[in-house]
Amino acid sequence: MFNISDIWFSCKFALRVIFHKLFLISVLFLISFSNAIYSQSEYVKFINLTSKNALKKAKNDGKIVYIDCYTSWCGPCKWMDKNIFSNDSVANFYNSNFICLKIDMEKGEGFEFASKYKINTYPTSLYLSANGEMVFRTCGAKNSTTFIKDGQNALNPDTQLSNYSIKFKQRKLDPKSAYLYFELLEGACLAPDSLIKEYLLTQPNSSLIFSYNWKIIYKWAKYSYPSFRYLESNIESFSKAHGKDSVEYKINEIYRVMLQQAYLNKNRVYFEFLEKKLKKLKTRDAEKIVLETQQLFTKIPNSDVVNAIEIKDSIVGPINVGKGYGNFMEHKNGFISESNSIWFKLNIQIDTILTFDLFPLDSLNDYDFVIYKCTSTNFINDVKTNKVKPIRTCFSYCTSKSGVTGLSNYTDTTYIDLGPGPAYVSGIPVKKGEIYYILVNYGDIYVNRNLLPYGFIIYFYNYWPKRKSIPLCNVFFESNSANLSSASYKELDELVRRLQNNELKIEVQGHSDETGSEAGNLVLSENRAKSIVEYLKSKGISSGRLFYKGFGSRNPVATNNTIDGRKKNRRVEYTIIFQ
Repeated sequence: MFNISDIWFSCKFALRVIFHKLFLISVLFLISFSNAIYSQSEYVKFINLTSKNALKKAKNDGKIVYIDCYTSWCGPCKWMDKNIFSNDSVANFYNSNFICLKIDMEKGEGFEFASKYKINTYPTSLYLSANGEMVFRTCGAKNSTTFIKDGQNALNPDTQLSNYSIKFKQRKLDPKSAYLYFELLEGACLAPDSLIKEYLLTQPNSSLIFSYNWKIIYKWAKYSYPSFRYLESNIESFSKAHGKDSVEYKINEIYRVMLQQAYLNKNRVYFEFLEKKLKKLKTRDAEKIVLETQQLFTKIPNSDVVNAIEIKDSIVGPINVGKGYGNFMEHKNGFISESNSIWFKLNIQIDTILTFDLFPLDSLNDYDFVIYKCTSTNFINDVKTNKVKPIRTCFSYCTSKSGVTGLSNYTDTTYIDLGPGPAYVSGIPVKKGEIYYILVNYGDIYVNRNLLPYGFIIYFYNYWPKRKSIPLCNVFFESNSANLSSASYKELDELVRRLQNNELKIEVQGHSDETGSEAGNLVLSENRAKSIVEYLKSKGISSGRLFYKGFGSRNPVATNNTIDGRKKNRRVEYTIIFQ
């Protein structure tokens, strides 16, 4: 039998258990509730409204509308969703300051919206006032710091794109403000060419040499601009003010484009006229540029499958396509035919999933590719006679990827037709001993529009572990210094563009000749590599993806006994660090 004390003890124990469980449930509920609140604050809150109703809400709330202009197939758009809109700092800032909206540019009101605001690059970030006026705009994926900075610029009347536009029309922009305006337009994927030419015509010739006017000329001026004529006539003055390297680089690049256009149009008289002018200006590498232009449009043997280049490294290129095609038309698919082509042969070394990125050296270039699997001893003849079908085909141009294309593990698509579309087809399961052929093609339609091919690099993943250094040929420093010359910015900006479309990690490597002490050479070569890394970081590339190292004179590529050899040994290059 139980006595009273036993019963009371049992009741107390039961009550303690019950209260303990209730306490735990309460704590867990509070934790779950707080986590729910926290998780909500971690993501940008996109409202489910039409753009018209969003503008009405913005007017009532006294806010600006931020619109994420995206498409369902856009890789950088998905990256922004996953990595930026879910960032706590980004979410807090945008939720506090904007009415946030997402619009698929290929669905519903998106078609009309894209046409109205000239949206042709994805993602595009659009900032609208309550009356629908564009006050700010950027395009492309951004890191969280840059994305918040864009929002701050959109909120500040002094830095709004619309403010610069008004002042430009009123001719109230000084050279620095004009430069910033043109940069904003370029960053918004709004071509500033006509406005730049208009602005430079308002500037007295004597002021063209001033710092920011020179920056405008260096970055955007074309052969037809009167300001470029003035530069040609005053090379010495501009060189004293801004450095001989940058001035000659600008002139060389302008003539490179003009020579290519003349050669493409078979205008021999104009080509020779430009050739004489460039040589008369006596810029560095003038003769080399003329020779490169002629070679660019010369047929190369590798345009035929029988002369396919055997791939022996994880990095292929830089390499350019030949003019037209070889002796055979070895690929035809509907109205797509082989042109400006080059063939590669791939002997598989290990069992893996074959993936790669194909990066054009110029973002306006659109390279297509098809891949064949070699299945018989008559394969080459079968390709020539169109008896075999490619296993992967990618003809599209993805504007958000700036022409980058390739094989990816993140899609099941094996064929992509002409026109805007995804950048990648699916990776290929391969086995050791198999042979594949890759045809890279540059369409005649682009050549006929004077969009000349500049070449490409292919990066293979999960294949060869070998690493190959890629030279940065047009990166210059002040003598015995790690200070970058402005002539370096074009090539470094191109490297930035390549890195923006992937998650690659790179190591920048500095090298010197044997002049001076080895200790001094090590320090200088490392500081130069560091300068490049700092420049890339300033353009938004994460520091976690960038490494640098100086090698001094330890790894020469030429003799140190001649001036030319020492020049070749003083170099910077980078190596991809494979995951």
